[in-house]
Amino acid sequence: MDANDEDAHKVFDEYNCKGVPHLLFVDNKGNEVDRIIGYLPPSEYLARIQDIRNNKHTLDDYLTQYENGKANADLIAGIAMKYEDRGDSDNAKEFYSILIKDYPDPISEYYQRGTYYLASDAFKNGIQMALNAYIGSFPDSPFIEEAFYTMAYHYADKEMKEDELKVYAQMLSRFPDNTGILNSYAWRMAEIETNLEDALVKAKRAVELSADDPNSQANIIDTEAEVLWKLKRFDEAINAIEKSIVIDGENQYFKDQKEKFIQSKKEASQPV
Repeated sequence: MDANDEDAHKVFDEYNCKGVPHLLFVDNKGNEVDRIIGYLPPSEYLARIQDIRNNKHTLDDYLTQYENGKANADLIAGIAMKYEDRGDSDNAKEFYSILIKDYPDPISEYYQRGTYYLASDAFKNGIQMALNAYIGSFPDSPFIEEAFYTMAYHYADKEMKEDELKVYAQMLSRFPDNTGILNSYAWRMAEIETNLEDALVKAKRAVELSADDPNSQANIIDTEAEVLWKLKRFDEAINAIEKSIVIDGENQYFKDQKEKFIQSKKEASQPV
């Protein structure tokens, strides 16, 4: 099913599906059995599908084990993550809370995931300091970057520009050479037409850091070009996007970007 189709949108909404690829498995009554989110190697896909057909490592399987007294940290975390995948925050919070209470191991990734989930939920429900408190309490957590993005996207959605900018400043200070963060910051600044000169510096830095990954670099160069376009430096924007086209000549989006820049230059009465 094409994720852009109307029918796909209905299914995504009905089952709280987030992200693609997203494989959803339901029984003949439409009840969810399990789902696979993201990419897996073909052999792992097949093994996972076979498990689901056998009701193994599904939510029902985990709940049956839990109800039969086989509770442990792995099982409870598994239940919580299944609920999280389904967008069932109430049940996810319940089992993450059980995990944190009954298996308090702050260096465990399960524990850190659970505390991140609860902090994220609290933040989204109005407790502004929840995620900053999490970041301070678990500075080495693998969910720190995700915590920053959760705050940034939330503030962007609420049009709280100053708070959003503060979060990006924190991110850049903590991860000065993270190409994803540098690129995200630069693109977002282009969107809101703020800090464009700094955004250009960050985009160029990300381009340098991504030299060993041409496909990624092509997308980051596009960000650089977008910032240049917002700065009305049209020739530089065109030159930049041409580099992306050299890397990925089949990418229609890059070609469309070039046409956009050329058109802007024409409208500004600059010779092309």
